[in-house]
Amino acid sequence: MLRRTPARGGFWQGVTGAPLHGETDEAAALREVQEETGWDVSVSLQPLDLSYSYALCDELRDRWDRVYGPDVRDVEVVSFAAEVPVGLDPILDGEEHDRFGWFGFEDAEALLDWPVEDDALPHRRAALRNLRARLQANGCLTEGPVSTATFPPTGPCD
Repeated sequence: MLRRTPARGGFWQGVTGAPLHGETDEAAALREVQEETGWDVSVSLQPLDLSYSYALCDELRDRWDRVYGPDVRDVEVVSFAAEVPVGLDPILDGEEHDRFGWFGFEDAEALLDWPVEDDALPHRRAALRNLRARLQANGCLTEGPVSTATFPPTGPCD
């Protein structure tokens, strides 16, 4: 997981981002993981078959209008997961994230936060639980650390 800098809220999250104009959700996920961690996950990226939307809060309307456009009131999110080699630490952009951590599912769910939009957090936790269930069903769940990535399918990156 990545921790946002104090200037960006100081909370823990997975990789997040939005597609550029004309970019697919999968291409956006690959690009955002590369930008936020330095990792190429093109071989291991997989959709979690979980999508949801959340309402943008009115208190940040000026910001959302710049990011998504003046008519966007809800953000649609598509969730992905990817595998990276053990011991491969991310290369962080100090403007956006100041720390990273590898956590087990319970710790990751407890740390996961999204104070920007209250109704998004339950869905982000559902993405983490969905990943755990898929790994268990496929018999490949270890008790090792995990992280998830979620991406809204519209709007420019922030």
